[in-house]
Amino acid sequence: MDCLKYYSKLDVQKEIIAFLKDRWVAIHCTKTLKNGSPVLLRYYKGKPLVITSTRDLLFFMKKFKFLQPRTFYGSASLYLKLKEKDDALNYIDNIYARTPTWDVDSRLEWWKTTLKVARVIVDYLEKEGVYRSVYLKWSGRGLHIHIHEKAFSKEVYDKIHPIDLSYSIVEYVLKKIREKVFTINKEDNVSIKVENLMDPQRVFTAPLSLHRFLDISCIAFRPEEIDSFDVSWLSPTSPRHNPDWKKYIEGEADALAYKAYKVIGAYPKPSPPRRFRKLPPVDEQIKRVLEQYPKTSVSLLRYNLNPRELKKRDLRGDSKKAVEFLEDILSHYIQGKISFEEARNLIVHYRDIVIPSLDYIPEVKENIRGLFHEVLNIISKLRSPSKVKEWLLSHGPPRSADLKHFIEGCDEGVY
Repeated sequence: MDCLKYYSKLDVQKEIIAFLKDRWVAIHCTKTLKNGSPVLLRYYKGKPLVITSTRDLLFFMKKFKFLQPRTFYGSASLYLKLKEKDDALNYIDNIYARTPTWDVDSRLEWWKTTLKVARVIVDYLEKEGVYRSVYLKWSGRGLHIHIHEKAFSKEVYDKIHPIDLSYSIVEYVLKKIREKVFTINKEDNVSIKVENLMDPQRVFTAPLSLHRFLDISCIAFRPEEIDSFDVSWLSPTSPRHNPDWKKYIEGEADALAYKAYKVIGAYPKPSPPRRFRKLPPVDEQIKRVLEQYPKTSVSLLRYNLNPRELKKRDLRGDSKKAVEFLEDILSHYIQGKISFEEARNLIVHYRDIVIPSLDYIPEVKENIRGLFHEVLNIISKLRSPSKVKEWLLSHGPPRSADLKHFIEGCDEGVY
């Protein structure tokens, strides 16, 4: 198939560019490496691959003609900027939205049953009040069911990190529809899987992109078109594609986001969890902190009368920032600016996702994570803002210079 001719069509270009806006692009090429692995382009001249215009799309098609570019993918995450390599890998501070997606892994010959599975997911989303911001894409042997990333308000994204939000929603719905999918598979004698692939680096096929192997177009359609869908829509010579996949209602999925995150929680760290220092029983730990005040790491934390904003804090470069941030979380909770649940979720999120990704030396990372873990246990026992305040003030006046000694102790491996 003449891919350059196909991607020279204006309607194809328009849909691909609309999807790839603010996403980290991947281009799958027909040419393979010596070991048989396909070539997947992610960078150009050391910078993340981005496509913002027709000119960009055709430039890469021609520039890498010798590699035979075929399929365009966009990251599930939408980025604030993608100018340097570090921008693409900054999943903590540089992602402003994300597209929750259910991956329905099937076969083309099972397309009718695949649509039954899709109907189950779409119906459940509608039950949760999410419908007008939902669209589907048939991408090859199966399909993707997406919630438009702008169906979530800024308020939700401010409270729940986009990676946590997308993972928890997809997982929550999967748990609700799993039995129905099992029944459909059994009745139709197929083995269709619905998966949660909301890892930080996930990419999805752009609308109207060609499949990497099959001569079919990735077409988008709306929930109301499920019953009329036919595989003939996938023909690259005349794809039946609905550009209304771009439509959404801001805030439509907010309630589902809060509900899912409350039940599922944050995105799990993919690698095995590191071992924390063995802690004594919580009662004994609290007794030590409140009555004996031994010189442990937590005993050097202070109450901050004027805590900084918690949003978009850059903790890179200096582990002192992480300790100050932890103090500010506790201080915001004491002052009633955030709830206990919000404080707890922040501590868990930074302990399990943010801190492991920072540029501290391994020993310091482990110490800081241990500190967050220990504080989480303590405030879970104390619970009330007044008791947490009493605990912090028992360490001394707010913002003691002792904080500097704690950091130095961490860096030297003392604590």
